[in-house]
Amino acid sequence: MRLFIAVNFDAEIKGRLLEIQAQLRSQCHKGNFTQTENFHITLAFLGETPEERLACLFQIIEDLRFSAFDLVFNHTGCFTHSGKELWWVGVERSCPGHSLLEAIHSQLVGHLSDGGFNVDKRAFNAHITLAREVRHTGPIVLDFPEITVPVNRVSLMKSEHIHGVLTYTELK
Repeated sequence: MRLFIAVNFDAEIKGRLLEIQAQLRSQCHKGNFTQTENFHITLAFLGETPEERLACLFQIIEDLRFSAFDLVFNHTGCFTHSGKELWWVGVERSCPGHSLLEAIHSQLVGHLSDGGFNVDKRAFNAHITLAREVRHTGPIVLDFPEITVPVNRVSLMKSEHIHGVLTYTELK
């Protein structure tokens, strides 16, 4: 199973993200746009994981300790790798929720490492992917009011293609 651990959002927040994505889409001639139901923040990507490891992952999720908090999304950005652009919405770094999210990420990485899971060593950059492989001819300008998002849980997610559609399913 291809797995990751994430913060998910309710339908209202996903709808607001879809509006930002629509702005991006209108300024591109090509892109692989994230499906609305797949908007999330990845805390840890696990990749292919044997089913017998699920019990350990369930326990790691249950052992995470944090109080509910808010994140504020107020900017967009672009990662470029091998000439391909990935556009995203980012978390305001000065909001208290950002440091709480980083603490959860750190706690999670520690538990995963202790549990024998390979963990990405790159710096954590909290973002929501809007689109991958974006192609455009002019500058992209995305304008939106900041979005405040409540966070009160973390989910273990399964990623799979069902009838050719990338589908994320919450396991825990």
